[in-house]
Amino acid sequence: MPANAKPIARLFAALLVLALATTSTALVLVIRVPEDYRSIGAALAAAPASAIIEIAAGTYVESLVINAPVSLRPAGSGEVLLAPETDEPVIAVMDTEAVTIEGLSITGGEYGILVTRSQDVTIRDNIVSDSRLVGIKVRLGAADILDNTVFHAQPPYGMGIHVTNTTQWPTSRVIGNLVFGHTRSGIYTNMTGMIEVIDNVVTDNGQHGIAITEMSHADVFGNVVVDNTLTGIQLLDMSIAHICDNIVSDTRGSSEAPQIRQGNGIIIDYHSEATLSGNTIQGSAQHGVSILFGSTALLHENSIEDSEAQSVYVDESEALEGSGCAGEE
Repeated sequence: MPANAKPIARLFAALLVLALATTSTALVLVIRVPEDYRSIGAALAAAPASAIIEIAAGTYVESLVINAPVSLRPAGSGEVLLAPETDEPVIAVMDTEAVTIEGLSITGGEYGILVTRSQDVTIRDNIVSDSRLVGIKVRLGAADILDNTVFHAQPPYGMGIHVTNTTQWPTSRVIGNLVFGHTRSGIYTNMTGMIEVIDNVVTDNGQHGIAITEMSHADVFGNVVVDNTLTGIQLLDMSIAHICDNIVSDTRGSSEAPQIRQGNGIIIDYHSEATLSGNTIQGSAQHGVSILFGSTALLHENSIEDSEAQSVYVDESEALEGSGCAGEE
């Protein structure tokens, strides 16, 4: 081999890698609304896989269906407001994966954002308000719901974030959201395999702040749950959770539920199992912690103050001394 053959071969290989990387980047198509297409729906219909749809500031009266891996985001700093044409989801993500929805304002509709039969969906930094049923709902799918503001889902059924029927899907994450002013619960799960509910602020909801129900498995860490009705954090119906390092305060009572099940800071109910560690619970209209109907709770270094009744109430259940949650000092 000539003396200069190896350096030439290395240079050729480097140029080939650079060419491939440049080609890969070029394949990510950016589609602009309304410059390229007058409506977001038309842009979605034309978008190839992995396209980014950038939307100029303005109000768009559309109901969108996303069934391919694409991203929606604002084109600049102005507000992009989506409102539905009829009573249906404003954005429905269906039968796909690798979708990102970020930075949008979404108002009204049956759901603000609905994810179904889809995974690897990221919902980030959106403002979702005034949905008829649920602001953000994940059903038969998996999503990361991150740093959104979700408020004022309408009476009589409105909830903030609802994750349901995900036992056969990857873990969903609900992290860093502000969820407030809903007729019913702020964050609600049922029949989830595993879900992470972390660092959310959940306040002024008409029923539960955070409810983990119907055989759900959850990590509920570091949330601020303030001024909700019925319960701050509820674990119900054979669910299992680590509930750690949350602040739960000023849970109000309500005539909508039996006295034993309303006004509690944290309630573990109906054959559920929980580790409660490092929580601060104060100002509950009923008990700080209630453990009911065949449930088991491991308690470790919780601070419970100013409950109107008992700090910890146990009925047909077990309250045992436990250890901290994984990752605690």
